[in-house]
Amino acid sequence: MADSMKAAVITGVKKIEVLDVPMPKIGPRDVLLKIKSTGLCTWEQRIYTGQTKADFPFLGGHEVAGEIAAVGDLVTNVKVGDRVTMGSSACGTCRPCLRGQDKGCSEHFLNFSLKGGQYGPGGFAEYKIHRSDGVFPVGNARWEEAALAEPLSCAIHAARLLDAKLGDTAVVFGAGTMGLMNLIVLKKSGLRVAVVDVNEGRLGKAKSLGADLIFQSGEKIRDEIKSAFAGGVDFAITAYGSDAVNQDALDVLNSRGKICLFASAHPVTPFAIDPNVMHNKETSAVGVVSADRQDHAVATEMIAHHQVDLSPLIDQAFPIREAADAFHKATSSPSYRVMINS
Repeated sequence: MADSMKAAVITGVKKIEVLDVPMPKIGPRDVLLKIKSTGLCTWEQRIYTGQTKADFPFLGGHEVAGEIAAVGDLVTNVKVGDRVTMGSSACGTCRPCLRGQDKGCSEHFLNFSLKGGQYGPGGFAEYKIHRSDGVFPVGNARWEEAALAEPLSCAIHAARLLDAKLGDTAVVFGAGTMGLMNLIVLKKSGLRVAVVDVNEGRLGKAKSLGADLIFQSGEKIRDEIKSAFAGGVDFAITAYGSDAVNQDALDVLNSRGKICLFASAHPVTPFAIDPNVMHNKETSAVGVVSADRQDHAVATEMIAHHQVDLSPLIDQAFPIREAADAFHKATSSPSYRVMINS
């Protein structure tokens, strides 16, 4: 095997270079993944635009699917040739792991540092080393859809933490990729779901993906939601981070309702919670980022068995040599997932 590989590296703000970087070396518990497709997440977009600070060079890419090219001596769960998605790792013995909360394990982001000098999860490259407990067989699913197991797992994680179930109601604020991921998962869980966005085209996409109701953002949005849901909803998911959205989401909750802070805010604007309102209505707030391994396993299985169709969320795919065009596409105009294929 060659000593180097191609990688699309963020070398500065709005600077992408396709470089020859060292081929990572496999350890006894690792697999070498021949990357087939990687999603360009909002996180990497913000690093590229300078909105989120990072050390350069930065090799992003954490929404990954590919084929096992080699396995370490101690690997038994997968074999060369398996088609897999890439999720998180876990030690299995710490307190969070033993409580089924391995998102809190110190090894959750284990594979975010690469051997070879570049910091980052490493999916925008031809190959990647990943520990074997963090890969999940995905059957014959299309590569671009398989790569979206990671963002799908985040929405599954949110629904699980909210304890969303058949007959519940929810409103999702934001109809971008992650808002629509939440819509898909909530509808699969049997909820009646509304979606709020400022963009009519995105609202149309939400309707086509099963939204029961769509609302355009505006001054009367709280009244419109309360009227449509007999006073309020059980869950309000903020897939767009802003103080105004958070306040709208809090206001439309039923008694014992939950707000899910799904999106990060840039810039950060703290929002106020009236403690007496929360006390009297018995409402609560849940923060969600990333997912437990069980959520990624469910996401991968749903994609493998074609229980979800994520193709409407894929905007365009670029070969790795055109990674600069992919980043420009994702950050210069509203889009759903832009993919980089090796």
